[in-house]
Amino acid sequence: MKKIYVFTSTGNSLHLARILARELEECEILSIPRLMEESEWTIDGDAAGFIFPCYYGTVPQIVSRFIRGAADITGRKFFAMISAGRSTGLAMEHLRELLEERGKSLHYGRSLTMVSNYMNGWYYSAVMPARKKISRLQDQADRTVSAAAADILAGKNSVDRGSRGNYLLPRILSPGRYVEDTRPWDSEFSISGNCTGCGNCARACPVDNIRLQDGRPEFSGNCQRCMGCIQFCPSSAIQIQGKVMNKRKYVHRDITLKDLTAFHRGEASG
Repeated sequence: MKKIYVFTSTGNSLHLARILARELEECEILSIPRLMEESEWTIDGDAAGFIFPCYYGTVPQIVSRFIRGAADITGRKFFAMISAGRSTGLAMEHLRELLEERGKSLHYGRSLTMVSNYMNGWYYSAVMPARKKISRLQDQADRTVSAAAADILAGKNSVDRGSRGNYLLPRILSPGRYVEDTRPWDSEFSISGNCTGCGNCARACPVDNIRLQDGRPEFSGNCQRCMGCIQFCPSSAIQIQGKVMNKRKYVHRDITLKDLTAFHRGEASG
């Protein structure tokens, strides 16, 4: 049995995992945050893959904690798909280093250009593509993953090289936004009077960090900075440092909030 370990918030990674699992066959898709709810977890499978978005040119902190905190890693072959709005920086290299810390090797890795969901970034509106280009990027990513599936089945060893320049650039342009631990970041969130109490934010959160209290979202200090709650809010009610997040939203065209909620809860593998 092959296994794919996924961290997703607005659907890119879940969609890519579905394509890969279908083409690899006998492949299970697992939620990284869901597994981490257990007191102990392992990473196994005849082939084990990781699919997640790049954060600031590197691996999201929750993925790093998942690999470092695993009680055991027994997979024989390891592969990865990492997506980003532009470049994945050194994310692939850092993932390789994480696996090497556990005595394992990354055998296959592909970086994919998709669409950023980081609405808090000052550059967000500038880099948000037109809708036709978004569709083309998604189509291209689908083709890349299909080709990767064929490579993995053929036993090909190939890992995309990273870019130190694209790792350093976000730290230079937005030094105040990069933090060592994202979990307390939700202290910067506030809820405006636009909130309707729909609960989309709670359903979208991959780590169950949001609860509705008297019809209003409350945050629990376990934020992953994934932007799922903000992207799925229909009334732009979640503000960051008092700034209204009313820019154009992005969610993968083939993934619904229902899909994500089921995946986060472990009710469906995708």
